[in-house]
Amino acid sequence: MATKPVVASHGGIETAALGSDYDGSTEVAWDTSELAIITQELLNRGYDEDEIYAIMGGNTMRVLAETLPAT
Repeated sequence: MATKPVVASHGGIETAALGSDYDGSTEVAWDTSELAIITQELLNRGYDEDEIYAIMGGNTMRVLAETLPAT
């Protein structure tokens, strides 16, 4: 959890996003069942709903929409 404040403080909230390995090719310390815990910790640290939305997927969706070719 310490990485998010570091990323956000260096590049701004608009650069922070979660990464994952949903295909199972590697083992990770947590899975999607614990996303609520991450959300709660962000709330505990004073992030607002818009910032949490951005970190939890909004930034990823924005970057993909801006960079992928239009269909």
